[in-house]
Amino acid sequence: MKRSIKALRRIAAVGLFFISWLGFSAPQAFGLDLATALALAKQNDAVFRAEILEARAKNAEGWSSVAALGPKLSVSDKAMRSRADYYPDESAGQENRHLTFSDNEATVSLDQPLLDLEKIYTARRGANTMDIASLDQVKAHEELVVRVIERYFSLLSARDDVDLANSKLQLLTRQLQTARVGHDLGLGEQSDLFDIQARYETTRATLALLHAKLTDAREALTELLGVAVDGELEGLDADKVLSVPENKIDYWLKQAEQQNNICRISRLQAEAARLDSKVVASRFLPSVSLFVEYERTSPENDLVGYGWNRERTDYGLKLQMELISGGRDIADVIARKRRYKAAQQRVIATRRSIMRQTKSIWNRMQEILESIESYKKAVAANKRSLQIKEAGYQEGLQTMLDVLNVQKDYFIVSNKYQTARYDYVITLAKFKRLVGGLADFEENL
Repeated sequence: MKRSIKALRRIAAVGLFFISWLGFSAPQAFGLDLATALALAKQNDAVFRAEILEARAKNAEGWSSVAALGPKLSVSDKAMRSRADYYPDESAGQENRHLTFSDNEATVSLDQPLLDLEKIYTARRGANTMDIASLDQVKAHEELVVRVIERYFSLLSARDDVDLANSKLQLLTRQLQTARVGHDLGLGEQSDLFDIQARYETTRATLALLHAKLTDAREALTELLGVAVDGELEGLDADKVLSVPENKIDYWLKQAEQQNNICRISRLQAEAARLDSKVVASRFLPSVSLFVEYERTSPENDLVGYGWNRERTDYGLKLQMELISGGRDIADVIARKRRYKAAQQRVIATRRSIMRQTKSIWNRMQEILESIESYKKAVAANKRSLQIKEAGYQEGLQTMLDVLNVQKDYFIVSNKYQTARYDYVITLAKFKRLVGGLADFEENL
């Protein structure tokens, strides 16, 4: 009888050790890595491509405003049907004469602004728009990188949860079989059998929910990459050292204020609002332009010298000033100034928000690193405790319930340890985006 008990305990212990090793030590068959996922997203993500095209369109609009400061060359041609009437004095002794004829007129004109503040400010506004468009492209790229990292590691986390539940289920299956054999032989406590069976059924239910979560995470990444994600994902290197970025928080707050793209765009938008008010106000100021105009008229035939071909060239300076336009311009000036003040307030609000987010994520990184270190120590301690409990169970010094409880802790802590590592990478990517260092972070992935 004692030999049967020891044999059953050895079978259960071997199962515990083997399944634990299988769940946490076996190498994974890696397929898609993070760098490849980023490349696919840049190529296929419709949201990213739409944002890039919008930014390029905005850049073209800005260039059109800059180009308005250049010369304007126009050509026109008129084909006319004309009628000339000639009524001489009675003393001339001549009859009245009438003639209908065709007349062609071609005109070439060149106009170059010399001093036109409205167009000058419009050109500066266009350059400002081009700067915003450039930052919009960078912002779209940064948001894509963060989205890919979030969904990639969310899928990894969901996969690990399923693997963990599968390993736990396999272990519980082995333990349940052992407990049933022992129960049939009249060995062990009946409550141990029921406890194992309850844990087994609970794990099966959890596994079903985790499979649904895994499917959702896989579909989310597939949507982003534009291709089906069917294979394995490359996880974090177990030896990869995770650490907080160098320098103090004050340094990173200054970097965020200067380099964060959202802050930079808000400042450019405020400058755009200021230039818009200048454009409208400049309509009341005089403008000076150089003009050259060439005109050629070629009639078929008519009276009193009108049958000659005529050419005329005019050139000079043109002064123009708008005095009033029904009050519309005055209202525009008031509206633009108020929009400028609103834009200034948005700059302040954006800066405060970025500062708050930077501090929050900095603190969260510290907390996650502390939890990673604690989980790492807990995994080692739980593993050692599990080995001791297994040895005690073989010798009859520990119950199956004791082993199950330690095993449960080992599974939970191991999963939390890996999830915390994923969370840190996601949080670090968000931090780098806030402080304007995501490009370097992407190169080191």
